[in-house]
Amino acid sequence: MKVVKHYTDAFAANIAKGMLENEGIPAAVLNQNQVFAGLPTDLGTIDLAVEDENYEKALKLIEATSKEE
Repeated sequence: MKVVKHYTDAFAANIAKGMLENEGIPAAVLNQNQVFAGLPTDLGTIDLAVEDENYEKALKLIEATSKEE
C-alpha cells in the first residue's frame, strides 16, 4: 500500500476514501483511532492509502478534488 495523502482530520480522510471507492479504487484510512482517542495529531497523521497499482489514479483524483476546493 502507498499513502496518497496525509490528513489531520479523520472526517476529511473518510470523505476522500469514499470518493476513491466511488471511482472503483479500494482505499483505507490509517491511524484514525489515535485521533478519536484524543491523542494529539502531532504524534502522527491520518493517512489515506491505496494499493500500489491504484496509486497514480488515486493521486490524480485527490489532487483534482483539492483544486476544486
